[in-house]
Amino acid sequence: MASLIAWLDSSADEQRRMREIVALFGASEGRDELGLGQIRDAVSDALFPGTSTLHTRARYALFVPWCFELAAGARDPKRRLDELERGLIGALGRSRDADGLMGATVGRALKNLPSTVYWGALERWGILSHAASRTEALELSRPQRVVVHEEDESISRTIWTTPPAPHGFPDDVDEGFALSFAEARWLQERLLESSPGSLLAHFANQRPTAESGTAWEEPTSATAPDRARSLLTHAERFSTVMHGAQLLYNLLLAEDCEHHGVGPQELGGTPISDAYRNDFAEWSQRIRELALPPTWRLEELLTAVEAEPGRPPNVATSTRRFVADWLRVIASVTPEQIPDSANARAVVARRERIKGPKARLGNPARLATWGGAAGRDRLRYRWPVVRRILTDIHDGLDRA
Repeated sequence: MASLIAWLDSSADEQRRMREIVALFGASEGRDELGLGQIRDAVSDALFPGTSTLHTRARYALFVPWCFELAAGARDPKRRLDELERGLIGALGRSRDADGLMGATVGRALKNLPSTVYWGALERWGILSHAASRTEALELSRPQRVVVHEEDESISRTIWTTPPAPHGFPDDVDEGFALSFAEARWLQERLLESSPGSLLAHFANQRPTAESGTAWEEPTSATAPDRARSLLTHAERFSTVMHGAQLLYNLLLAEDCEHHGVGPQELGGTPISDAYRNDFAEWSQRIRELALPPTWRLEELLTAVEAEPGRPPNVATSTRRFVADWLRVIASVTPEQIPDSANARAVVARRERIKGPKARLGNPARLATWGGAAGRDRLRYRWPVVRRILTDIHDGLDRA
């Protein structure tokens, strides 16, 4: 029998971050090998409040409250909630739109249920009428009569602000993750009201394209509010600049593997060090197009992040020093010289040494476990996930 939910009352934000860290360890493109995760997460939260790399589809933001309300009246609400969330996996799997189903492979054995994964969003987007632990929310999911003084009458309310569940839920969800117009409009309003002026709110009004790889490549980002657009500009600069350090780190690993005869020797049919040198050609072009001001510093990005609601970024001194050293290097040579720059290599190698015995460079045993790509992808600040959520909303709005 599947284990019941672990009812922890630590903050939803702390739990979300821990789950994301665990998930990223299993993704070669998402590993934080150079310790940039603190900055990446702070920027992601500022651009797209309430979102998580673990999110898949927008309608989970309604499924979870509906399950809570159904479970609240049971003799054992916690057990009933667990049964409802696990049962929903099968019902969604049989629906017309099951893409993004959590538990598609493991079924009812899913460990992190949607209520756990989406809790931060439910709080941040005002889907919960006020912050609460899952235990507290389950208790407050029972309808309660409250008096509306202006009209001198009582109405039934719960902690949730969601519209009513459709008839037949959760056994009958033939439409799967497809939002109805009313659901999409309601969720759009939650984003607009909870995150005014943010890039998330902007895209809640402006449909993103299916092709954009990053938020700054999205054409409609040009019409975002000034504050959001300024933050996005600094986020793009940081992503582009630090991608060079990520590529150089992988190039150094590739050269070490070739030298010691361990680990992967090819990437896509190309000698692995040559593959990373080829990647630098594209990066060099991006750097030139970026036209980075020579005086730009990490503090400009962090200041823009701190101007947004939420927890201020807590960036380690060693990380600030690493970014500053890297900025000095790229200001002193051309982008094409970076792969062979002694100073650039020294900056990355020095950062790697912080890992101590877990460092891969110069460690054949650790090199042998390298998969060929460690933190290779540029920082996208959750954009692929956010774009999917926003597309769900706009698809629903189109069903009017």
